Amino acid sequence: MGSRVHLSVVLALIAMCALPGAGAQEVPEISLYVNDLASPGVLLEDEEDALTWLCLEIDTNTTVEVAIVTVNTTQPLGIDLYAVETFEQNAIGKVGKDNGLLILVSVDERQWRIEVGYGLEGVLNDAKVGRLGDEFLGPPLASEDYFGGLRDVTDAIYTELRNNYDPGGGTGQTPDLWYLDWRFIAIGIGITVGLGIITRGRIFLFIPIVFRRAGFGGGRSGGGGAKRRF
Repeated sequence: MGSRVHLSVVLALIAMCALPGAGAQEVPEISLYVNDLASPGVLLEDEEDALTWLCLEIDTNTTVEVAIVTVNTTQPLGIDLYAVETFEQNAIGKVGKDNGLLILVSVDERQWRIEVGYGLEGVLNDAKVGRLGDEFLGPPLASEDYFGGLRDVTDAIYTELRNNYDPGGGTGQTPDLWYLDWRFIAIGIGITVGLGIITRGRIFLFIPIVFRRAGFGGGRSGGGGAKRRF
């Protein structure tokens, strides 16, 4: 009985360590580049991979960081503030360039918003972003073709960037999508030792995920963009 109690305490601590403050934040922590946070998800695994490779190509060739996020709802913040807060808290875009772009889809609210970083406002002003969203994103979303809409609008944005955006150097460098998370390594060592003591070395119940998806580069939102219902 005592061992079960101790084991439950250890597992509870695992959950607390692995997800710090998850219940407290109103906007998600996201990673490069695609984050299907809707439940159930709206993207298949191969669709998510295809979008990730497209965003990676954009990043490599233009240095622009595109974040794609789907959620069930943006309440209580509403989609405008939710987009700004998600952009700012995850620092989408490169430091000094502020060349990030967020494509946010709220499934239950049937809304989308494209948030643009300061460094892209000259290329992707509100009117142009609205037009691209109306033409390439909204119609597929209305028929629940989430992948088609996200792929087409991202590709259209890529075309605009290739034709009109000067990245000012730094292209051709493939970003690292994964990094070694030393925090999880430390947690894993502690848990392994604890479980070894509790089970007298007979069982190991937890293997930590030591590689995590990389985050964004430190950019700022420009507050511009466009939103629509679909």
